[in-house]
Amino acid sequence: MIPYTAPMTARRIPVIDFADAFSPERSRREALAWEIHKISRDVGFFYIVNHGVPQSLVEGQFDWARRFFALPAASKAAIDMRGSPSGYGYERMGAQALDEGSPADLKEGFQFGFDIAHDHAYVQRGLLRYGHHRWPQDLPGFEAHSRRYYEAVRALSHRLLSVIALSLEMPEDFFEPVLETPIATQRMLHYPPQPDGARNNQIGAGAHTDWGLVTILAQDAIGGLEVCNAEGQWVSAPPIKDSFVVNIGDLLQRWSNDLYHSNPHRVLNAGTVPRYSLPFFQDGDQAAVVACLPTCCSAERPPRYAPCTIGEYLDMKVRQTFGAVAVD
Repeated sequence: MIPYTAPMTARRIPVIDFADAFSPERSRREALAWEIHKISRDVGFFYIVNHGVPQSLVEGQFDWARRFFALPAASKAAIDMRGSPSGYGYERMGAQALDEGSPADLKEGFQFGFDIAHDHAYVQRGLLRYGHHRWPQDLPGFEAHSRRYYEAVRALSHRLLSVIALSLEMPEDFFEPVLETPIATQRMLHYPPQPDGARNNQIGAGAHTDWGLVTILAQDAIGGLEVCNAEGQWVSAPPIKDSFVVNIGDLLQRWSNDLYHSNPHRVLNAGTVPRYSLPFFQDGDQAAVVACLPTCCSAERPPRYAPCTIGEYLDMKVRQTFGAVAVD
C-alpha cells in the first residue's frame, strides 16, 4: 500500500520531460512515474514537454479554432450542442457556470469526441458524449484536421495513463480496458478579453476541478490559467512553448482514494485580445466502475468513496454546471 502523506505546497507548476515515457527501459518509465507521483500528491498539475505530438499539428488546431469562432453567429447556432443527445457541437457564450453559485462563464466553445459507430449501443441509447456529432457545414477541412489532432492527443493520454498506473503501483496496462470505448472529449474554447462590466466573480472560467481521469491542455500565448495550491493560493500557469498542461481529474482522485489531487483552477483573460485553448478530457468508458485501488487503501485508510460508474459521475457534473445557467 502506498503510504499517505499530507500534500506539499507548490508555488509554481513543475515541468516534466515526458520523453522517458516512450523508453523501452522500464526503469526509465518507472523513474518518470515517480516524478508524476510526487507532483500528483501535491498540486496535481504539471507541464509535459517532449510529448510526441507535432507542434505543427497543435498550431494548426489553434488556427482552425480561430476560424471556427469567427464564423457568423447563425452558423454556430445551427450546430448548438443542445441539439445533440451527447452534448457535442457549439457551446454558446455563457452556457456554463463552472463555479457553483457564480455567474455564467465568459467563454464559448465547441466540442467533439470519440468516433464511434452509429449503431453502437451507447449511441443508440443517447448516452452523454457518444456520437451525435455536429460539425459546421461552411468550414471545409475543419473536421479532418480536428480528427487528426484528436487522435494524436488521445494516444498521448493512453501513454500518460500507463505511466500514472505505474505511479500508483498498478500494472502498466491497468487503464487500457477503461479506454477502449471512452468518453474522451476535445473542447476548443474562446475567451474574449475580460469586459469592464462583468458581474462580480464573473470570469472566463470560474474556479472548478476537472471531472475525469486526466486533462491535456494546449494553451495559446495569451495566458490566464491559474491553479489553486494546497495552501489555497492561486498559482499562475503561464504558457510554455511546445508544452501541454496536464492535470489530475476527480475520477482519478476517487480511484486513488484522495492520494492524488484534482485541484481547482480558473481562467481570467485580463489581456486585450482573445484567448484560445484546447483542453482534451480523457474520462474513460461510461460503464467502467471507479473503486478504490488496492494500493491506495488500508485498515488505517479505508476507501473514502462508494464505487460509481464514470457515466454516473460525469452526468451529475454536467447537470450541475450546465443546469445552473438558464436556457434561452
